[in-house]
Amino acid sequence: MLSKDQIRQEILRIRNSLTQNEIVTCSNIISKRVISTKEFKKSLSIGIYFPIGSEVNTFEIIKHSLSTKKTIGLPRIIDANRIVFFKIIENSFEVIKMTKGKYGILENSTSDSIIEEMDLLIVPGIAFDLQGNRIGYGKGYYDRFLSKGKASYIIGLAFEKQIINKIPKTENDLPVNALFTEKRIIYF
Repeated sequence: MLSKDQIRQEILRIRNSLTQNEIVTCSNIISKRVISTKEFKKSLSIGIYFPIGSEVNTFEIIKHSLSTKKTIGLPRIIDANRIVFFKIIENSFEVIKMTKGKYGILENSTSDSIIEEMDLLIVPGIAFDLQGNRIGYGKGYYDRFLSKGKASYIIGLAFEKQIINKIPKTENDLPVNALFTEKRIIYF
């Protein structure tokens, strides 16, 4: 079995080879799937990532959430060990003020309102397996956040090419409840 680092490098290479058109087209399909689920519809507070690089684009989910008056939080890296989700205070996606934070990740810099607990958390990943395990960028921010139990339901977003059979797992790794790709939804 490949190590997490080997998997991360290989799947990131594959994901980065997607064209911008493929990313947009597949992201739109994934977003529509998420928005149509009962888990999303019943959620009042949602934590979601702002995409970087070749990640699944979450803009349509954020826009829809704002238009339906859901409380939306974007992550901000606080220190070497912690991310916190800050509520989007703007009423529309187009006016959200984003600034580059740690690792060049865009963060909503205008909010100081922390979302302590959320009904739904939508997480990125570099690779996912068929048991709901994920590999991120290797810093462990999401795993530490998930271990606190502040999210009732966790959805991973990925392109089909990011799914592998098995990821090596440690006791600190927490699986997602569902995985959405452009081809399918997998519930765990």
